[in-house]
Amino acid sequence: MKPLIGITANYSTDEEIGVSSGLGLPGQEWQLLADDYVKALEKAGATPVILPITREAETLSGILPLLDGVLFSGGSDLDPHYYGELPRYGLGSIDPLRDKHEMALARTVLHELDMPVLGICRGCQLINVVQGGTLYQDLQLERPEGFNHTLKGAPKYHGSHPARITEGSRLHSIFGSDQIMVNSFNHQAIKQVGENLEVTMCALDGLVEGIEMKGERFIVAVQWHPEMMLDHYPGYLGLFQRFVDHCREYAQRKK
Repeated sequence: MKPLIGITANYSTDEEIGVSSGLGLPGQEWQLLADDYVKALEKAGATPVILPITREAETLSGILPLLDGVLFSGGSDLDPHYYGELPRYGLGSIDPLRDKHEMALARTVLHELDMPVLGICRGCQLINVVQGGTLYQDLQLERPEGFNHTLKGAPKYHGSHPARITEGSRLHSIFGSDQIMVNSFNHQAIKQVGENLEVTMCALDGLVEGIEMKGERFIVAVQWHPEMMLDHYPGYLGLFQRFVDHCREYAQRKK
């Protein structure tokens, strides 16, 4: 049986998405998702479902019991209001509608349900903030001692720097190594780690690249983008396969 896994979508008011592609008209807003996420879950043996951003949190209440897991995807910066800070120079674009929707969704999934969760990039930051953690709003300005983590001109699959993995962690079990290469397209990252989370992957400059929830439940999040690397690093599919395995077990428990 293929587990049913929801993936959070992006939201955009840029009408050029539709106009330039020929898929829409001026004045339209868009919900969209990079195909890499869908392909990764499908390769790992799951049935992906894209979750729309809704105006009311309860709109998705009917579908959540049908899901066997949730993947919180990447995207725009989180409004620092959610972790108790005012906007600083270097903060990128934010999306209030997506923030409100995903904060409510993540609180429900993390605190009221027991399904497995995977977070990627923004999704990693979201999980941390929901657990009471904080973020660097811009690494170049707030953490100048680190190296450049925002290599937007590099190919999406390029492993730009190594990251160390804590022995005994889920990520160590998945990748079977103390260190792997990761891609790097983020200008924000975890600053203070949230409650019941532990850092299990770090860049060589100490920046958090992976976190896990303490305990038996599968809640794992990474700052980088493994879904973009699968064509060149097939072994990285293991993260999605392990996630899907836990989602399949959760589906069996629900019966």
